[in-house]
Order: sequence, then C-alpha cells, then structure tokens
Amino acid sequence: MQDATFRRAMPATAGAYPLENRMAGPQLVAQLTSGRHAVLATSRPDGRPHAIPTGLVLHHRSVWLPVTRGAVRLANVAAHPWASVVMLEGTGPTHALVILEGPAVAVDRPDEGVLRTAQQRRRDMSWASSWIRLSPERILSYAGSAIRSA
Repeated sequence: MQDATFRRAMPATAGAYPLENRMAGPQLVAQLTSGRHAVLATSRPDGRPHAIPTGLVLHHRSVWLPVTRGAVRLANVAAHPWASVVMLEGTGPTHALVILEGPAVAVDRPDEGVLRTAQQRRRDMSWASSWIRLSPERILSYAGSAIRSA
C-alpha cells in the first residue's frame, strides 16, 4: 500500500520521503505496535481541523483508536468519515515518522480480536466506551539513518 501511495504522490511528497528512508513492512508494523501515542486528525462538522493525541491498536490491517463516549472526534468522523494518524519520534538520524490516511468509522465495540491484541501488547483500553476504526488507504513513512541500521 505504501508503494501505491508514493506512485500517486506529488513530486514534493515523494522527494520528502526518499525510497531509501521509507520503512519496510516489518518496520512499519513495529512502529505501529510500539505502544507510542499518535495524533489523530479529523475534521469537525463545519470543516475546521481537530487533532488529538491517542493510543492505537493495529489489528487486521486497520488501526483502532479508543475513544470515550461523546468525544468530539466521534461527531467529526460521522460528519467526515476520513482521518489521519501520525506517529512521530526522535530528531535527526533517530527521526521516525508514519502517516496513515483513510476512511474512518465510529464503532461502539470492536470485535474481541482487537481487545485481545491490546491485552497482548499490554495496552489497557478498558476505559474505551467507543472506538474509531481507520482503514488506511495511504501510508507514508520515514526512518532516519540510525533507525534504518538498527
């Protein structure tokens, strides 16, 4: 999917994410399952942007984001069913970045597999009363030289 994203990318985007700095599949999965927080970006019903830190669970090619009932992001996804998730860490040669974009939907309760995956990764998501499922259609990644050689 990342290759398809870059085939459609504008020259400026492709230039900012050189092929040699893109994460391979296993490295992408490791980043997305690291337990680090991400930022979820959605659009409010009136079109204004909304961004908020969040945890996530990667399960069956979807990213599941825990939410409390009544959260603004639920209304945002209902109005504009598309979202972006950004994970960023480090600086210079330890800089790593993953951007996922795709359709998003609010879900009252994920299937048990999502909850088991969260438990296996020692992520307490018991507080979540709702979830947002993002099905990535675009993936961009970058790994600094220190991360690529690790």
